[in-house]
Amino acid sequence: MVIRVCTFFLILFSACSVFKKDPTRGNPPGTLQVNDTLYIDQAEVANIYWREYLYYLSDVEGNEEKYQMALPDTLVWRNLLRYCEPIIQYYFRHPAYNSYPVVGISYEQAVEFCKWRTYIANLGIYLRENKLEDQKAHLKDNFPIKFYYRLPTKQEWEIIAAGNLPIDKFPFGTKAVYFHWKGKQSRMFNCIFPGDISDTSSNYDTYTAATKTFFPNSFHSYNMIGNVSEIVSEKGIAKGGSFVDKLDSCKINVDKFYDAPQMWLGFRCVAVKIK
Repeated sequence: MVIRVCTFFLILFSACSVFKKDPTRGNPPGTLQVNDTLYIDQAEVANIYWREYLYYLSDVEGNEEKYQMALPDTLVWRNLLRYCEPIIQYYFRHPAYNSYPVVGISYEQAVEFCKWRTYIANLGIYLRENKLEDQKAHLKDNFPIKFYYRLPTKQEWEIIAAGNLPIDKFPFGTKAVYFHWKGKQSRMFNCIFPGDISDTSSNYDTYTAATKTFFPNSFHSYNMIGNVSEIVSEKGIAKGGSFVDKLDSCKINVDKFYDAPQMWLGFRCVAVKIK
């Protein structure tokens, strides 16, 4: 059974930080501003957010059929080609992995999540603006939709991944693929770098990292490169490469293809402001 989240569901996309320098502050919850009407998630959608979604479908809406259809396929981890039963059991369900990107989901499931997130995020704004505290009592209120969430287009994703850097000179959206700290060299992305043992092996020695691990790019987005490949609105195409991909395969202009849920496949949303 999936662990239920007892804090109801508005934890999902509440403001991420109280700090003044938080780049998501004042935007649709959890997002960075791209232009006057477009925003994008600062990080990949994490397990805890998907569990909030499941909690709503089962315990709030009471729709067992939708709940079953929304469950991720945890067996995708068997593609690790090594003993993986613990990660199958715990990756999605255990609180230790709350902030790790949700995987094992299909294109259709991601689209349905975006629709639900549109509803729940706008409901949260409506409750806050009207100082309404009994959340469940207002689930069927006729509140305004100020923005909606969807998958980014391939073009939108590439522009945001590049940030303020030209892709021809900086194909990963950063000026370097390594950073140095106290005399040590560390990687900017969660993928297979030249020289890794995995570089010449069919076995993957690592897996995903928490969604805000590593440094953000020049646009303040985390893990646009590596970690999990991200579903875009063009079905069957994912961007950014993943922890199973070599560095050169993670370049912004490289497409990755899928036809089913994968252990390396996740997503982030964009939000569109309605004028």
